[in-house]
Amino acid sequence: MPGRRHFAVLVTLLTLVSGCGGGGSPGIEGGAEPSAGPNDVNPTDREQMAEGGTLRWPISQLPPNFNTGHLDGSLADNAAVMGGLLGGPFDFDAAGQPVLNTDYVETAELTATAPKQVVTYKINPKAKWYDDTPITWVDYEAQWKARNGTNPAYRVASTQGYDKIESVLRGSDDREVVVTFHQPYSDWKGLFGLYPASTNRDPAVFNDGWKDRPLTTAGPFKLEGVDHTAQIITMVRNEKWWGRQAKLERIVYRVINPDAQIDALTNGEIDFVDVGPDVNKLRRAETTPGITLRKAGGGDFRHLTMNGQSEILSDINVRRALAIAINREQIARTLLGPLGVPAVPLNNHIFMPNQKGYQDNSGEVGKHDVEKAKSLLDDAGWTPGPGGLRMKGGKPLTIRFVIPSQVATSIQEVQLIERMLQAVGAKVEVQAVPTGDFFDKYIRPGNFEFTVFSWLGGVFPVSGRKSIYAKPMGDRIQQNYARVGSDELDALFDRATAEFDPDKAIALGNQIDTLIWEEVHSLTNYQRPEIVAANSKLANFGAFGFASAAYEDIGFKKG
Repeated sequence: MPGRRHFAVLVTLLTLVSGCGGGGSPGIEGGAEPSAGPNDVNPTDREQMAEGGTLRWPISQLPPNFNTGHLDGSLADNAAVMGGLLGGPFDFDAAGQPVLNTDYVETAELTATAPKQVVTYKINPKAKWYDDTPITWVDYEAQWKARNGTNPAYRVASTQGYDKIESVLRGSDDREVVVTFHQPYSDWKGLFGLYPASTNRDPAVFNDGWKDRPLTTAGPFKLEGVDHTAQIITMVRNEKWWGRQAKLERIVYRVINPDAQIDALTNGEIDFVDVGPDVNKLRRAETTPGITLRKAGGGDFRHLTMNGQSEILSDINVRRALAIAINREQIARTLLGPLGVPAVPLNNHIFMPNQKGYQDNSGEVGKHDVEKAKSLLDDAGWTPGPGGLRMKGGKPLTIRFVIPSQVATSIQEVQLIERMLQAVGAKVEVQAVPTGDFFDKYIRPGNFEFTVFSWLGGVFPVSGRKSIYAKPMGDRIQQNYARVGSDELDALFDRATAEFDPDKAIALGNQIDTLIWEEVHSLTNYQRPEIVAANSKLANFGAFGFASAAYEDIGFKKG
């Protein structure tokens, strides 16, 4: 769902904050367990804020595609950029509950459940694209057809939800949309963050039209320019926006390597940094005048993905052996311990510890056991050779571990894992690649064996995860970079997203998680703390947790 803050799962190197709720409660203190409700965004009434000003927003790379529905556009940096340009029917509060966004729709209601599920939207009559074309039912229809997976020419990040829709039709007029589902879909409020029909009608425009720059806006900001040489994106107020005028005059997104962002903050060049699990950034931010630390609980998590299509890792027993050779408790203690947050491993791929439904389904795969790992490798035919390095058919057990350069968190994690795998006779070859090439040239094409990064989660934990774990269909992997899956798992996802009883949906979510552990798809290392170091005057912005952004309300306090 593009715009505001989106809770389809987005991938990120170091998850960048991409929205705020415009309200909330005080931040989490010390080592307290983050909860799903509070966020920490310095909530401020618009009357207490200065008019104008520029928010200087660091990103780790220029988006390779400004279409968030495209596979290459599913980055948190892109969500941050597009959040002020586009929107959809619902935002979400700090507890992750949907809130109708009346700037885009007057109503959005479940109008029938039998014999089929029907949702009816009444579009705000003021809503329009920047060229003054009204937003109508046609935009909804075109988005459904582009994103439902029936046309492989569209390289979509996820078909989730759209693949459950039977039809999108005109209602009583062009501003009423009647959506009928052929299969129940309980998370329907996460659909239809819109792009224009002109984009979604044409695979060429969908795939390539938004590569260099956003083509339009329907939000409080508009594009002023993209400087590909300086790697700067500039947004300014949209004079055609029909909602509350943006408090900020301008947002400047500047590409800065993640490890250099703290220097830029302390030098006064940018207005915030995403500290995440980086104790060095945290300590420097704590001692910088005019900077406030903001904390919240959210859905982001660090993980290790294994490429199940690589020659070595196609053997599930090898994946299992290497998984249990990795001590996730040690990783959590090392990365989280100095931050004053709970230093425990994450034992669920679907639910976070601060979400209802969380339980440990990791089984044997999640339990560190060096001797068991050695035994599994023996059984798989990998026997110790000279220096203890295991061999099979004359080839060494060498794992190519791809990480983005200049990301301290990834470097720390790979160093820990390298020593752990060495203890069972596996060698790690670390390949640090340019941040801008990490996904495009390595992760999406499957040019790796191990990798680590963060997933940006959200308010729909089951449906939001499907694109990561659904069975790949040839080259159509969506976001399943491990490239392993099963029909059984897909069927469970379908059952869970069709279940309107939340307790039953949670039970199905945990069945899904159990299967993900059993197929050794990936290791969830730890829930990534949302810690943001921000200019103390920056208002309605910070650690958002599960909340949506009101970009028009972001700004600076007076004085």
